[in-house]
Amino acid sequence: MKQTSAEYLTHACQRSLILALLGWSLFATVWEVPALARSRTGPVIPMATPPGIKPQSLPQGDTRGSSPLSVDTATNTRDYMHYEPYNTFPREMDLWSLEKTRFVRSIPVISPDRSEFVYTEVLFVPNIRQTIGKLYRVPVTPAPAPPQEHLPSEDIAQAPATLPGPKVYQDRYNPERTTKQRTVLAKVGYDQVKPFDFRVLTITDWSASGRRLLFKERSGVLHVGLRVTDILVYDAEKGTVTIYPEVHRVIKNYWLTHGNQPNMESLVWEIQPLGWETDSDSNVLLKAWAYDKKEKKFLGLWRYDVDAERTTLLQLEDDPVAVAANGWMATPDPIPPTPDPSAWQRLRHPFQHQP
Repeated sequence: MKQTSAEYLTHACQRSLILALLGWSLFATVWEVPALARSRTGPVIPMATPPGIKPQSLPQGDTRGSSPLSVDTATNTRDYMHYEPYNTFPREMDLWSLEKTRFVRSIPVISPDRSEFVYTEVLFVPNIRQTIGKLYRVPVTPAPAPPQEHLPSEDIAQAPATLPGPKVYQDRYNPERTTKQRTVLAKVGYDQVKPFDFRVLTITDWSASGRRLLFKERSGVLHVGLRVTDILVYDAEKGTVTIYPEVHRVIKNYWLTHGNQPNMESLVWEIQPLGWETDSDSNVLLKAWAYDKKEKKFLGLWRYDVDAERTTLLQLEDDPVAVAANGWMATPDPIPPTPDPSAWQRLRHPFQHQP
């Protein structure tokens, strides 16, 4: 179909007009973008603080951390235990009923960082009337991790995370529940059969860092009495237990030289380790006595340096002396009532539980 010259000119003009309009629209868009950018980067106007508002510091959290006397663990989760210092006075094992029960166990003594505990057991063998004992070490199982926190609204949508029961925490310090984890640090009386012989291990205390453990061995004859006491130290870094009979020899030599004691060989010796000096892993404080059937003589307050293997006389008066209390003993806290497990269901469907 042929077009006339007039129709051709009309169509050409229309196309030119459309192209012109498109070009102008594109130019306007390009021009407005930098203009908008310039308007958004204007000068910053300082704002004055309202007179009624003053800067305040946020309240600080509890900075006490995990106190040894607290019932909270390092992760701030309750472990249902109450901790008290162990070495508050010289402790001895109660063996009055040993011949009847034939077994006595000491209370667990927990290390300063509560990562392990130790205890002793005493056995009585009735057919030979012999008393033997062992010292055990048990690593403490880490406390169960607390449940992850979530929004309060999620308590209705799903059941709350179940908290571990109190016995899960308390069994970590229970010797009867940790027999598979325990290791023997020392034992006495097992190497030979000796009727009427008794040898007992008694825990004194941990050192300041928990690196060493001080305990003693008392030996004698059943129904006759104590014969001698020796001090022993377990070194966790070396994995060794060392007995120090030289303490007995030094004290004996001092009184043979400076005192009028002609019958030293026939006396009964008792060396009582009191504990460690404050913040010390090497200095042990101890008292010594010597006695016979008639009298008991105090032989002085002494310091023994485990590292230097040196014994020093501190005083000859039997006065009270301050010693460190590094270890802990734990007793279970009262167990709270068990919450109703269906409580969250009543929150989720409140109208289904109405009478």
